[in-house]
Amino acid sequence: MGIDRRMLPMKIHYFLRFMGTGPLTVILPVITKQMGVPPDVVGVIWTVLPFISLLTKTTAGAVADITRSHRAVFLLGIVFMVTPLTALYWVPDIPSSSSSSPTYNNLSSNASTQPPASASFLTSVSSLSTSPVEVDEGGGLFPSTEDSSDVTPTVTTPTVPQKGRGAELLESYEFWLLFLCLLVQYCGHTTVITMQETVCFQLLGEERHKYGQQRVWGTVGVGLSAIVSGALVDLYSKGTGQKDYLPAHIITAVFLVADLFVVAFLKFPHPERKISSSTLQGALWRPHVILVLVTTGVVGVVSGVLWTFEFLLVVEVAGKGFVHQKLLLGLLMGVQCFLAEAPFFVLAGRIIQRLGHANALFVSLLGFTLRLILYSVVTNPWLFLPIDLLHGISFGVAYPCFTSYASSVAPLGAAATTQAIFGAMFFGSTGVGGFVGGRLFKAVGGSRTFLFTGAATGVYALVFSLAHLLLARLTRSSLETIGGLDAEARRENAKEKDAKEKEEEAEVMLEGGQKKEGKEMVMGVSFRQTDDRN
Repeated sequence: MGIDRRMLPMKIHYFLRFMGTGPLTVILPVITKQMGVPPDVVGVIWTVLPFISLLTKTTAGAVADITRSHRAVFLLGIVFMVTPLTALYWVPDIPSSSSSSPTYNNLSSNASTQPPASASFLTSVSSLSTSPVEVDEGGGLFPSTEDSSDVTPTVTTPTVPQKGRGAELLESYEFWLLFLCLLVQYCGHTTVITMQETVCFQLLGEERHKYGQQRVWGTVGVGLSAIVSGALVDLYSKGTGQKDYLPAHIITAVFLVADLFVVAFLKFPHPERKISSSTLQGALWRPHVILVLVTTGVVGVVSGVLWTFEFLLVVEVAGKGFVHQKLLLGLLMGVQCFLAEAPFFVLAGRIIQRLGHANALFVSLLGFTLRLILYSVVTNPWLFLPIDLLHGISFGVAYPCFTSYASSVAPLGAAATTQAIFGAMFFGSTGVGGFVGGRLFKAVGGSRTFLFTGAATGVYALVFSLAHLLLARLTRSSLETIGGLDAEARRENAKEKDAKEKEEEAEVMLEGGQKKEGKEMVMGVSFRQTDDRN
């Protein structure tokens, strides 16, 4: 089996793009906390970012389709990623206010009223699981007093009125610099996702089932970057007291700049037709398309819960005495990338061809349900490893399914806009998942959060299946079609294609007739000239 040279640049893009973003995007919440943002504010930021980026994502797709400037929007998205992710390293830490910090009594007169330097380091996830700490209601972390000496520090609340930490952050320029970097990189991230899927499906044409074979190289890039950057950061930070992520920033800059050159010279077809808003609404405002769009949102909510709270659940189940936490978290990333996601991205096209979009989505919802419920009953942290194999049948099938479906129902000239709509529904819903999951995690704990989410996902899977069967009977059209294409969309695209071919044939015939007539006129003139000479 030879190499598909036509799709090779797309594979290179996926690898470089995910190799570049992998070292930082996964750990941005940890970096944000290390820079002085309280954990509860970090949760608010990651709830707000998806909603703010919705406007950017949908606007970028529409602009690309209307102006047919897919490459320019694509490149701009990469610039919006690499610039803030690189600049983030030089954003200063947010200073802690002495007025809002607790005072430590029973210390020497030379001691500062600030918490010990180790307190800021304890905000990292690894420290939370290995060091005994106490969390106050305001989210601050203080040393535990379990093994204290005779002189025990006690925390007293200042009696003078003081501003809340949230108000202080809003007055800090360092916080707004940090938030600006996070926002711009997230907008660039979602824009690049829209454009890369659009371009990939344009290159694939009717071979949409091969999408996973391209996207899998992104998974390989994420896995390798996590291993390489993690090792380099640990080595570079040795003896510094806290993590220094300079190697991760360098890897991000190098690979994303390389990706800029790949995209700049990427050859892909540009749609010749400009789409009207009424045509787009007519294509998307159909019952079965709306059903898949809603299901995409449900997958986004569930993914938001998993992405935000899975590792927190692992830490909670493992407990403070578990000494292999970093090893386990690294192995979980490896299982998700290489043993679960990568194989199913390759097989997703065949699964969709065999089952159809509706049944494939139903299977992925069942995979999410089983995975979430199994998480809720785990008592041995090592059991998370085999359960994470379900990441393949859940996310590894769902993501290629709704992206290929968006490509199949997109009218000619509106591929980027349609991908942006489905992508906005997915990524916007991840923010909802993070918000709802955070409230559940605080109210009922990690295990019950995943139990309730899994049960709700299972109920929706049944509702989705029944709704699809009902729509199939009422409209006599199903999502299950040959090649993964929606039947109605296939007919419409075929009609548009036939009309375009007839128009081109008419133009060719007209040009041919004009050329023939001109040739006869020339010949007539030459004959008359000959007769005149004679």
